[in-house]
Amino acid sequence: MMNPHENMVSFNPTKTALVLIEYQNEFTTPGGIFHDAVKNVMEETNMLENSARLVTWARNQGCTILHCPISFQPGHLELASSPHLLYGILAGVKEGQAFVHGSWGADFSPTMMPQRGDLIVKGKSGLCGFASTNLDFLLRQRKIDTI
Repeated sequence: MMNPHENMVSFNPTKTALVLIEYQNEFTTPGGIFHDAVKNVMEETNMLENSARLVTWARNQGCTILHCPISFQPGHLELASSPHLLYGILAGVKEGQAFVHGSWGADFSPTMMPQRGDLIVKGKSGLCGFASTNLDFLLRQRKIDTI
């Protein structure tokens, strides 16, 4: 007979971080520019509720919680101005004027608001959570080795 704990993963919560990428209104909330594109998958997977439960569990374990939002200056000056250099979702972000810093769309989802003790990654204006951000610095400062 199999031991039900046999496949349990062990980890040191003080060296573990949960990174929450782009839990922002543009995706997660009705009225967000990209909400309709992801709404069905969010509902089918119970994404927000499952994510909120995971965050609560990770906080209770003592893990570091990192929120990694994406945002842009008004006009999206960070992104290429030439259409042939801008493609995929970033083209849609610029076209829809999404995730403008300080706007409702760039704000955190009400379900996933940062709490006291959580960290907010700064500088994400592209697809990668590391390139252009302080994520690596935050992880190294806390000696995080498990993400």
